[in-house]
Amino acid sequence: MGNLLRFAFADGGAKEDIEADITLAIFTAECVYGRPRVRMEASYLVDDDGASCVIDVGGESGEAAARVFAGLTAARIGEQAFSVKRM
Repeated sequence: MGNLLRFAFADGGAKEDIEADITLAIFTAECVYGRPRVRMEASYLVDDDGASCVIDVGGESGEAAARVFAGLTAARIGEQAFSVKRM
């Protein structure tokens, strides 16, 4: 297990939107680091109600995916509408 990042969404979120953003973030990291490495260094879980998302980050590619996800989320809902904590 790597570092856990917990993204919490102030007004909850649409699970589908969160999963779309994390899928795009992982794809982006795969373009840079390759699919095998990203599969070893990143995994995620989205709450059924869309209130939070946990990303397990285990290396550079996982960190990249988490950063891209944070950027996509900020662009979609605004920086004030979510928080991130290392667990």
